[in-house]
Amino acid sequence: MNREKREQAFRTAIALLSFLWLVLVLCPQCLGAEGGESSGRVTLVIINRLCLEDLMAVEGSSLRALAAQGGIGLMNTRTGGGLTPENAYTTIGGGVRLVGGAAAKTALPVHGVYRGEKAGDIYRRCTGLESPPGSIVVLDIENIKTNNLASANTQRVGVIGEALRKGKQGAALIGNADTHEYQRWAALIAMDSRGQIPMGNVEPELNRLDPGFPTGRRTDAAALWREYLKVRPQASFIVVDLGDMDRVEEERRQLARSRYLYFRQAALKTADEFLGELIETADLNTEWVLIVSPLPTGEDIARGRLLTPIIAAGPGLTPGLLVSGTTRRPGVVANYDIAPSVLSWLDLPTPGGLPGALLTTGSELPRGFSNSGAGTDELLEARLSYLEDLLTRSAATYRQRSPLLKTFVTLEIIIYLTAFALVVVYPSLPRGWTGFMGFLLLFIASIPLALLILPILRPMTTLIALFYTLVIAVSFTLLTVGLIPKTEHRFGFICALTALGIAADAFLGGSLIKYSPLGYDVMLGARFYGIGNEYMGILVGASILAASAVRVRWPKAGPIVLLWFLLVIFIFGSPTLGANAGGTITALISFPLAYGIGRRRGRWAAAGLLLALLAVLLLLNLFPASGVGSHVTRALRTALQGNWAEIKAIAQRKLAMNWRLMRYSIWSKGLLVALGIMGVLVYRPTSGVKGIIEEHPSLRGTVFSTIVGSLVALIFNDSGVVAGGTTSIYAAGLVLSLILEQRGRNGVV
Repeated sequence: MNREKREQAFRTAIALLSFLWLVLVLCPQCLGAEGGESSGRVTLVIINRLCLEDLMAVEGSSLRALAAQGGIGLMNTRTGGGLTPENAYTTIGGGVRLVGGAAAKTALPVHGVYRGEKAGDIYRRCTGLESPPGSIVVLDIENIKTNNLASANTQRVGVIGEALRKGKQGAALIGNADTHEYQRWAALIAMDSRGQIPMGNVEPELNRLDPGFPTGRRTDAAALWREYLKVRPQASFIVVDLGDMDRVEEERRQLARSRYLYFRQAALKTADEFLGELIETADLNTEWVLIVSPLPTGEDIARGRLLTPIIAAGPGLTPGLLVSGTTRRPGVVANYDIAPSVLSWLDLPTPGGLPGALLTTGSELPRGFSNSGAGTDELLEARLSYLEDLLTRSAATYRQRSPLLKTFVTLEIIIYLTAFALVVVYPSLPRGWTGFMGFLLLFIASIPLALLILPILRPMTTLIALFYTLVIAVSFTLLTVGLIPKTEHRFGFICALTALGIAADAFLGGSLIKYSPLGYDVMLGARFYGIGNEYMGILVGASILAASAVRVRWPKAGPIVLLWFLLVIFIFGSPTLGANAGGTITALISFPLAYGIGRRRGRWAAAGLLLALLAVLLLLNLFPASGVGSHVTRALRTALQGNWAEIKAIAQRKLAMNWRLMRYSIWSKGLLVALGIMGVLVYRPTSGVKGIIEEHPSLRGTVFSTIVGSLVALIFNDSGVVAGGTTSIYAAGLVLSLILEQRGRNGVV
């Protein structure tokens, strides 16, 4: 009877999943779509190399006035390659991380002359296309497309301009950043997929010669404004390049510090003149104004401050912090959010597969920065203070991340290999040695927990962060050794604390993971919310080992363990908590193995519950309560809409990332060491190791489910090498510790 009920529950779960899939396939409109607000005009003003300190230093400026009227935030500047102008501008114009080309800055009117030839003739020779009179052409367009072939993003080049062309709306480009050579990167934002911009002026006449200014020329704000007024009635999307900040940055290394700062202020003053005219003319009830800095300054790059200011004002953008569905983090947006935002504002369809989301604003500031009831200037100051704090902490995490993680993985490899050599070579060891090695193995297991807690202490330098991490990890290790006598229970305790800490942080908004060196990095921009692949692996591996320890200590705790597994899967699968599809799949496969090894009844019960939970998670991701889904939501919708070309592109990017990490990342060495140790010691055991397995019957199941979890994490994550490496940490450490303990019993005091 019980068996029939279990099988019926299992069939019900399968039927529910099948019904859900059928409904979504037959009813694609259920998947929803983002729509534009209203047609109008978007003016995108480029002040490249602008930094947050510039906004905080100037008072009473048009720049700050616009920020007070709309949204202000920090923009992630990552591209498909290096942090270079050609990559940054191409990324903004394409709505996805792209690379440019060496000559991408060369954009001229069709009647212009380049190296003795008309630009229109060069363009026709390269593309086979005609360019309309009055248009501007990017001569390197075919090279740019070729450079993006490997990433399968060729079709994204010039996505804003292409949508405007297909929608019968005009794009225009005004201004340049010319020095002694052409520097017209802004064309990469305004161009269509053919490398054409219908109208505008990028000629040298928009600059005036000034031997006292870097590169000997500077933007003529009055001439630029006159050109803007010419194209304004005809263009829906106007890109304005103010240029001077680029010229100052060009000669930064040749300028005295005081002169560099002086010229930056002069460039900001010129920009402010243009913005003053724009604010007076633009009707922010019907049109949008964007201020964008595609790249940070050279100094900020050296300091790890890779986020640049972005300001947006217009319909629907109330005063506050900018945010998007890409980041879900107040005050942070991505450079590829600009393209879908512009298209949405202009009532143009957004091409499928773009990773960005619509820019919006939120008026609430996090606790400690709120200044409700204050005047406009005070509210802006509060927002700027919050953004400065966010940037400072994020830059510190960015600087600390690589040294700390390399130190962690290097220590793991050294300690694990040393312990492995000892247990393989010596049948007995002095207890002092085995006790010390056991302490080190438990210390390694404590480091992820220490790195999770680290942001509470807000270390600003790498040395201080390393010191704090060591102190916290050693403290937890000493506490555990002092309180708990048995090795397996010690590891179970550390794993339980770590898993509970990660889960609690997910429910509390992820404030620890956001700034943990083992979490995700807003500067790198691979992830902005949820649980990253590092802590995903930690949570899976820690949960498996902790669950095993709990069931050994309390045999009747099976239902509690099952509930915990279900909770972790829910956290991974929820678009508002973990938002980690790879983690969901890893947990769905490894947790039933950990729970039901050798117990058919347990396997059936777990499988039925997990399938039912999977159906719920699919619903939550496809129809998020907030209306804004995660990257998992977008991938699911893409698959259900039958866009297999996009799914193939996603798969190719994930495989390429994993292959690169496998070849160059230290995590791959850690993963191979941990898996190798577990495989050799547990599945090819010596007679002494067989005694350990007999003494701890749950060990084989724990190791097996961990190995499976590591391999699944490797396959189903874009940085699966990292996820697999962190999943395997705990079980490998436990196996070595138990064998060392046995060697110590065989040895002398």
